[in-house]
Amino acid sequence: MADKIILRDLQVRTILGNDSWERKKLQPVVITAEIHTSIAMAGKEDKLTGSVHYGMACKRVMKLAESNHGILSLEAFTEEVARACIDVTGCGLAVYVYARNPRALLHAEYAGVEIYRTRKDLFGSWTNDSTEEENMQEAGSAIAARAAAVDAGGVLKSEDNLVIKHLSLSTIIGINLWERHYKQVLNISLTIHTARSTEGTVGVHDKTSRPWTYRKVADEVTEMVEKTSYRTVEALAIAIARTAIKQCKVPKLTVRVEKPSAVVFAACSAVEITRSIDDFSTSSALTSGVASLNLSAVASVAPTPQHSGSPVTGSSVVAAINDADADTHSAYIALGSNIGDRLANLHQALVYLNTDLPQSRLVDTSFLYETAPMYMTDQPLFLNAACKVQTKLEPLMLLEELKRIEAKMGRDFTAIRNGPRPIDLDILFYDELSMETEKLTIPHALLHERRFQLGPLCDINTDLMHHRLGRTSGALNRHLTTHSGAPNDIVKVTPLKTRNHTQSSDVEGSVVKTLSPDTQKKTVAMGILNCTPDSFSDGGQHDSVVRAVEHAQELLSSGADIIDIGGQSTRPGATQVGVEAEIERVVPVIKRIRELGIEVPISVDTFHADVAAAALDAGADIVNDVTGGHFDSQMLALVAQRQCPFIIMHMRGNPSTMTTLNDYSEYDGDVIRGTRFELAQRVRAALDAGIPRWNIILDPGIGFAKEGVQNFEVLRRLSELTARHIRAASGAAIHPSTGGDNQDSEEGLIDENLATELVDYPVLVGSSRKRFIGHATGRTDAKDRVWGTAATVTAAIQGGAGIVRVHDVAEMVDVARVSDHIYR
Repeated sequence: MADKIILRDLQVRTILGNDSWERKKLQPVVITAEIHTSIAMAGKEDKLTGSVHYGMACKRVMKLAESNHGILSLEAFTEEVARACIDVTGCGLAVYVYARNPRALLHAEYAGVEIYRTRKDLFGSWTNDSTEEENMQEAGSAIAARAAAVDAGGVLKSEDNLVIKHLSLSTIIGINLWERHYKQVLNISLTIHTARSTEGTVGVHDKTSRPWTYRKVADEVTEMVEKTSYRTVEALAIAIARTAIKQCKVPKLTVRVEKPSAVVFAACSAVEITRSIDDFSTSSALTSGVASLNLSAVASVAPTPQHSGSPVTGSSVVAAINDADADTHSAYIALGSNIGDRLANLHQALVYLNTDLPQSRLVDTSFLYETAPMYMTDQPLFLNAACKVQTKLEPLMLLEELKRIEAKMGRDFTAIRNGPRPIDLDILFYDELSMETEKLTIPHALLHERRFQLGPLCDINTDLMHHRLGRTSGALNRHLTTHSGAPNDIVKVTPLKTRNHTQSSDVEGSVVKTLSPDTQKKTVAMGILNCTPDSFSDGGQHDSVVRAVEHAQELLSSGADIIDIGGQSTRPGATQVGVEAEIERVVPVIKRIRELGIEVPISVDTFHADVAAAALDAGADIVNDVTGGHFDSQMLALVAQRQCPFIIMHMRGNPSTMTTLNDYSEYDGDVIRGTRFELAQRVRAALDAGIPRWNIILDPGIGFAKEGVQNFEVLRRLSELTARHIRAASGAAIHPSTGGDNQDSEEGLIDENLATELVDYPVLVGSSRKRFIGHATGRTDAKDRVWGTAATVTAAIQGGAGIVRVHDVAEMVDVARVSDHIYR
């Protein structure tokens, strides 16, 4: 066993990225170092020449801290401290370093890094002269000493530890009655175990390629703990481990939860556990994150060109996908347009990124934003978005290809800088590469001041590390939003109309609306036009083109913002009429509305791809599918190719069977939990099919596979549909099959394993005149349920719905306007 020379709690001051207030300031770092060596000679001769001079080690560490080292992470700084300590003399065989930053986190005692390195780890050789080592005949005692030094590292031979010590949080915790009324302070310590790189540690690697940092872990754990009210510390400890591992992608974690107020005559009671990703394993289909878009499915639908440029072709898509392999890179690209048809420009850019960018494929998109121009402010508003591309192209070649696409779409590079443009494609990140050349800077040189780029980027990834600034993309966006004093000039919008149906193609035809609860001021009213003889409320009233068009005009004059036209009843027990009959009912009506010069957005209510295609050809803008693309396997590919808004509703079975499919016992009887889980699967399928995130609208499916009380539950908890996390419903039972570490707690947040997050998606609610209202009011005739519908519309708006689908437009517009004044 090696002897040790120890420096304990050496305090230095240095700059390491940003402090707990995200400022680039001097920060204290407390360092403990243990240098493994042999003091036998020094002990025998009483001379320091045979040992490690701790004074010299101390000076080297202090010199490092005070130098202009440019190190941004505590991990890299700890590595350099190890190098400084062991390089004092050739006698040092290994070093243990524990560096702590007490100002890293606001509510924690410190964040620290614990590592163990041998001389060979740090310098690639056991001696200062590698040639000498290769040529010399090693003494048996030297070999044994080095082997002992390696073994002395214990678990730190193969892993490093990142420590968050005593994160002090307040929450409801305990089984006693009085503990359910008052929050208690808990001290939570987290040790993140990370595998050492197989490439060794020679040289400093100041990059955090993993998808987490200690700040993100602390933020996620803080948010979770302060929202929960567990009865036992054991359950809370497991929930913390689950959050860090599943939300932050931490590979392995030790959690210690201390409850200082638990025992009167003890400092605390505590629970400590260690968990890894294997303890919370789930289906890869649900946890693998963003899958690559199914572009071959997109290409299989014959296009109806709406914009100049190459159509999607199957061969080029397949080639792009087949070219993608393990050596691809992730590039995050910003898109912007403010002249011509802005939305069509962005959609066309996605087509080119899918099919015309060599050795690349599009794998994710952001939401859509309307933003005020920067730098040159006297120009039209922009539409901005971002996307993620997997590519084999090197950064400079990718830049050239993006410029080629911009030129192909009509961008004039001789025009004034930062002026109007049909398309702008900027590389924001390329993996986590830092580079600066005359032509290209990565990350983008101005990203930190551009909310119109950071906002969309953070829809896709908040954890990209900007190494020059020492902040993640999420931290940059948060700082710009909350600290910069910049105006709130970026608004999330949703397309409702994709083209102009009566004017020339060079006139912008898109209609974008803000449907976000944070910014929406006016609820969008969707008027129902049933061209059916058997709809539950108004069947047979609009079964001719003339009568249907007259009713459409009445809906518009009453204040409808969208007309939803359907030719197939979806009432409980309805039978299917067939594709041809459905087309005959809806297409002539749509054509006639457009012939009259009416430019209102039109939605087609259908679950048949052929009907949707015919309706879009006739002038419809939106596809409203009550099955969310599940019934017809071609629907998602059609919507992706046509680049139209898509309403994804939650439903089980079909209209003939859905009333028997309202058992949500597999979700502990929680209808919102079941709706979220199953709706997320349909959203994931839509994204994977190539439908941009900004074209998706959610519908919880009031009255579909839900009995009366369940519909009221959905309305009462509507805001939870798009929440990041939800609690178990009051009184919900714990599912006995979950067991162990995956067991849900009725006092905590549910571990849902959603196929994709539903946060920030716009919501449509269609409760008008439905049977559950009649059950509550005793009104058997659907036409008499207007006042009951009014109550549900108010509840929907309070819950964050951006669109309400209604029969009685005039009355519900009034209800919505008053509700808007109350809740928006």
